Amino acid sequence: MRQLCPLALTLLLGTTCPAVFAQTDSLSARQLQEVTVNAFESKTNPLTTTASVAVLNARTLGRFSPTTWVNAVSSVPGVRMEERSPGSYRFSVRGSLMRSPFGVRNVKFYWNGIPFTDASGNTPLNSVDYDAIQGMEIIKGPGSSIYGAGTGGVVLLQSYPNNAFQNRVEQSVSFGKYGFQSRNSLIQVGDISIQYGHSEQDGYRNHSGMSRDAIRFTSSSRIGEKGTLSLLGMYSDLYYQTPGGINLAQYRADPKQARPSTATVPGSEAQRAAIYTKLAMLGGNYTLQLSDSWTQSNALYLTYTDFANPFISNYEKRDENGIGGRNIWQNQAEFGNVKTKWTTGFEWQYGKSAQRNYDNLSGIPGEQQTVEDIRTTNLSVFSQLEAVLFTDMTLSAGVSYNTFKYKYERFFELPYAKEQRNFDGIFIPRFAANKVIAGNWSVTASYSGGFSPPTLQEVRPSAGGFRRDLNAERGVNTEVGLRRTGKRITGEVSLYHFALKESIVRRTNEAGSEYFINAGKTRQNGLEWTVSYDLLSNPELPVSLRLWNNGTWTRYTFENFQQAETDLSGKFLPGIPRFTQTSGLDILLKYGISAFLTYQSADAMYLNDANTIKNTSNNQWIARVSWKRSWGRHFYSELSASAEKVNAGIYSMGYDLNAFGNRYFNSAPKDNLWAGLKIGWEWQKNAR
Repeated sequence: MRQLCPLALTLLLGTTCPAVFAQTDSLSARQLQEVTVNAFESKTNPLTTTASVAVLNARTLGRFSPTTWVNAVSSVPGVRMEERSPGSYRFSVRGSLMRSPFGVRNVKFYWNGIPFTDASGNTPLNSVDYDAIQGMEIIKGPGSSIYGAGTGGVVLLQSYPNNAFQNRVEQSVSFGKYGFQSRNSLIQVGDISIQYGHSEQDGYRNHSGMSRDAIRFTSSSRIGEKGTLSLLGMYSDLYYQTPGGINLAQYRADPKQARPSTATVPGSEAQRAAIYTKLAMLGGNYTLQLSDSWTQSNALYLTYTDFANPFISNYEKRDENGIGGRNIWQNQAEFGNVKTKWTTGFEWQYGKSAQRNYDNLSGIPGEQQTVEDIRTTNLSVFSQLEAVLFTDMTLSAGVSYNTFKYKYERFFELPYAKEQRNFDGIFIPRFAANKVIAGNWSVTASYSGGFSPPTLQEVRPSAGGFRRDLNAERGVNTEVGLRRTGKRITGEVSLYHFALKESIVRRTNEAGSEYFINAGKTRQNGLEWTVSYDLLSNPELPVSLRLWNNGTWTRYTFENFQQAETDLSGKFLPGIPRFTQTSGLDILLKYGISAFLTYQSADAMYLNDANTIKNTSNNQWIARVSWKRSWGRHFYSELSASAEKVNAGIYSMGYDLNAFGNRYFNSAPKDNLWAGLKIGWEWQKNAR
């Protein structure tokens, strides 16, 4: 019944995300602003988009604790965000997590239209301060027809002023359990915004402390009558300790312990295992309205990363430089009852990574092990035609041509070696259709391909060397969906089938060093739904109530998968619960008071390919209350408190899949508390 009830609710149909009403000091302004979906450069509304998209705006993010994106992102059907220890993020869309022992892989990120995923496929999401992002648009399923490499999905991040004609200064502070504290400062003058954030915590486990300082600059200015220049700058200094995975006996003895030392291998604390990363990024996006029908945009970026990782088996040091850009031409035309939008362009990225490995002498580099350089180049050329027929039928067809290249040089240990791996001439198509019925219903169907070459950390794993035998993943996704929008009941249900070839999975040796192999085929079937109902929405009432439910059911299995002498075909993919759901109640009261109650649950899941080890199911309750108040024309404040409670036999916010020695578990706290205060002063700017 626990699974059937949310499925029955889908007959009502719900929202694509648990949106939150706009709120002032009273309930006079309750109506949602119109949501625009930018996926596949379409700039349409949720009802008519041909993609499966979730939009997380500032109101949605604000219903959870303002310290992390994990709970907000994980409330989206088919999407899961993990934080194995503070600062160690992983981001999964429809099962892409099995390739992510750490970091964010196989999901392409853009920030204000600028590529944020680097040339080798890694995304430094943990370097970004929480308050630097005001919105996310998550495209579920392959987006390679227009966004290049990736089979998991695409995430469009947005940072923008709430009001381009508003000036303000703002300061916020937060405190929580386990030594958590954060400070955030913001200065906005019109369309120029500078934000600085600091966060730190001791962590729940031993050796799991974290500290991050990040500054972000954004602006959007008119250049002439038809041009707009958006700039993005960021610098981040991140440090976090890595406690490492533990086995079940160690978890039961003391879930807070870090990975202990053995007779032959030192533990995380003894080796002072940690991540030190400094990231600098500068990017710009220039859009020019050439005519009534033609628009051109050009995005360019530069990045520099200083990375160090004292680990169990070695001390890894990387210096990385990246450059890239994206060019888009778009034409809009109208032929009788047919409106067309043609989008074409290319994306090019280049990265160089100078990698050095040393013996790890308790957090200090010792004798040199390796000296290697890797250069990565990728190019994606794409074209897409979208046509709207008779105002209610949208057809979309797109294709991309992709090349990907690694150049590897080993300078130490001798002898010198030079190798190259090319992934060339890959065509990726996408076809989609959307039909609006009776004004507020729509049916969507799509067929899309995706490809994902191994990332830099997969072709050159932590132990060093070059794995030129790894092949790129190739996948095809077929999907149908039904949507409804309305004043009280809105939502969506989607059914998809994703077939993946040359699946890349992780393996580890006794020292914990990782390597990757291609693991045959997978068959991934899923059902996703959302349902939302406005119980009370009349602005004249003293209270507003919204009830919503999101959920996912999956059946992901290996196909033709051989591990040594064992045939694992038909086994379930690890790290993916069969059933997850999130339910919530949003309460808005007079005088700026709001309360958000959320219940999340997930089935047990397998932790290894052989399906011999499982975690336990978990149930999580989340609550947040806030009081927003304007004190006259200029001064405003917000006081908030958040709490979480988890019921689970084994609870981890991220598991080490297929871990050597059964060290699967990264235990997480089963209760947490935060409190925060925000104050600000705003004044009006003269409109242009």
